[in-house]
Amino acid sequence: MTIFEIKNVNYLYLNKIPALNDINLSIEEGEQVAILGANGSGKSTLLKLLDGLIFPSSGVVKAFGKILTENILDGEGGDFPQFFRKKVGLIFQNSEAQLFCPTVLDEIKFGPLQLDIKEKEINKRVHDVMEMLNIENLKDRAPYTLSGGEKKKVAIASVLTINPDVILLDEPTNGLDPRTQRWLVELLIELRKTGKTIIIATHDLGIVEEVSERAVVFSEDHRIVANGEAKAILNNTELLMQVNLIHEHHHRHEEIVHKHRHEHSSEHDHGHVL
Repeated sequence: MTIFEIKNVNYLYLNKIPALNDINLSIEEGEQVAILGANGSGKSTLLKLLDGLIFPSSGVVKAFGKILTENILDGEGGDFPQFFRKKVGLIFQNSEAQLFCPTVLDEIKFGPLQLDIKEKEINKRVHDVMEMLNIENLKDRAPYTLSGGEKKKVAIASVLTINPDVILLDEPTNGLDPRTQRWLVELLIELRKTGKTIIIATHDLGIVEEVSERAVVFSEDHRIVANGEAKAILNNTELLMQVNLIHEHHHRHEEIVHKHRHEHSSEHDHGHVL
């Protein structure tokens, strides 16, 4: 079944700044897809469109066979808005933008409370998710007092308690220490096994092959320039250099010049691509 179908989509911020340029893409149920591109290429904008937070300047975004519009998701869609919110969850790049309740427990309960789920089921989901993510000890803490990694876990928990079939993640490894990054990759691998549709927007090439089967590559002019098997795209050095995801680093040992691929990072530009 086709989950998302995007046809001839353009998006302009403030009606003048291009963010997406003639995007055509479909995503099937149970796929794991990485959306790759340099900062500012349109990855986050695409995820917001898929989550129904914004809507195209032109073109059409369909989810579960229905065109996503502001009117349909704001109440004119009958049962569809609640159906859609149960099916699709977005984990923001900046966890702080997602956390607003007084305590972690309130935060994790918030989503299912909006979806007419029975209290007994909500409590079970909250307990199971907190146990799975090992954050029971945080339940009475205020989210603003947490570390970056803890905030990320709570943001993920707040989505998992909805138990969506589709999980969207925007730059999920940004700002995480290596241990928390590894924890997140292992979690995504486990979620893959349950048949979830997982769509990750990232420029962290180190995690792509582990968590995604397909990769979609955006250029810096906000277009899709490649769409195919993740492994093949990661091995296409020329493409990755062209879209500014890696650069070639030269250094000399005596009379021999060596060339290495280096991944671009939001924090620095010298992370090795392994």
